[in-house]
Amino acid sequence: MKKRNIRFLATLLALTLCFAFVLSGCAEDTSGGSGSGGSDEKVTLRFWHIWGGQDANAAAAKQVVEEFNASHANIKVEVETFENEAYKTMIRTAVSGDEVADVFSTWGAGFSRPFYDAGKLLKLDDYLKDGTLNKLYGGALSYFLYDGGTYGMTFGRNVSGFFVNPDVFESAGAKVPATWVELIDACAKIQANGSIPIITSSKERWVMGMLFEGMVTKAVGAETVNKTLNKEAGGSYGDPKFREAIDRLSELISNGYINSDMGAIDRNEARESFKNGEAGLYYMGSWEVSSLEEDGSTVQGKADWIPFPTIPGGGGKATDFNGGSIDGIVVSANSKYPEQAATFVKYFCENMERVGDYMPVWNTTELGANTPAVFNKMIDATKNATDYVIWWDTFLAGDDVTTYQDALDNFVNGVITADAFVEELKKIQP
Repeated sequence: MKKRNIRFLATLLALTLCFAFVLSGCAEDTSGGSGSGGSDEKVTLRFWHIWGGQDANAAAAKQVVEEFNASHANIKVEVETFENEAYKTMIRTAVSGDEVADVFSTWGAGFSRPFYDAGKLLKLDDYLKDGTLNKLYGGALSYFLYDGGTYGMTFGRNVSGFFVNPDVFESAGAKVPATWVELIDACAKIQANGSIPIITSSKERWVMGMLFEGMVTKAVGAETVNKTLNKEAGGSYGDPKFREAIDRLSELISNGYINSDMGAIDRNEARESFKNGEAGLYYMGSWEVSSLEEDGSTVQGKADWIPFPTIPGGGGKATDFNGGSIDGIVVSANSKYPEQAATFVKYFCENMERVGDYMPVWNTTELGANTPAVFNKMIDATKNATDYVIWWDTFLAGDDVTTYQDALDNFVNGVITADAFVEELKKIQP
């Protein structure tokens, strides 16, 4: 009888302790574990991105993250921002060393291909079956498709071209150019009037790259450039039209039509000079609109925009553009919280387009009545695009990017000749 009482008391004690654990929230987790996204689970996601400091979309990114945190009680997103150029090097190292954040900004196509090849990216297809794909225009995710799977999402489409200060043009008696001949004429008149014709930066190599690549698209033609970048038959850096683009860049530099301090200033400084009325043309991506519309900008409410002008005898059409839906964010394959990370990616991308400077790829985005006229002009200009060429530093993979950027940098600084530049580009070919 005594033994039975002891057994009974032990059982009662065990039940009591179990009940106490349940009340205190320490019962066995039946939600599926820390990575499953249980409804009562509070998780923290780390998010790395490039929209900080003076970036045109810093305020937009901050707003979207704050809105997400406020509307998702069980998920907290912590942000760390990086400067664009340095990030492109850092993120490759971080991903290869498995030291990357749960979610991070990147570029599709060749830039993220090594991440996919190494198994570092989370496949998102299962998380997009909730109707998300129906909210996107066709082809929006094409740069984040690898071997048929979706490994990233985008928050908009971008295009590069010349922002135009109409006051500088009017003062110089120059016409906004649609052709190369008109561009040279406008540059000469603006220079003679005491202003900088074209302002850019070679200190940030991707900025000068965008300008050069706009020239190449119109000299060579988007179809051939894409074949060359893809290392397909029908495309070659040895094509004489590539050399023609290099010679035309040399013409702009040698005539002083590009600011002489391009190697000493960064993109932010170039943009500020344009906003201050010091230059007639500023070649950059569509994401710069909000910065140009800030109070104190001399082009607020009146900036114009044109694609890179057509080139006589060039293979590019007026409707060939540089850009596309290459910017995006991805989830690390090593994230402990894939479901929550995917939830954030979908939210961020759809809403970043809503408040940022991106042309729509989400059919849920409605442009407001106060959308700057220059932004609407870019959207209208690209509605009938015949083809796009994405920026080379995001399309090319691995060492190919370094080979290209080193060659361009050495050429604009007078270290190598145009012929040597071509020979360096040929090293990228198979």
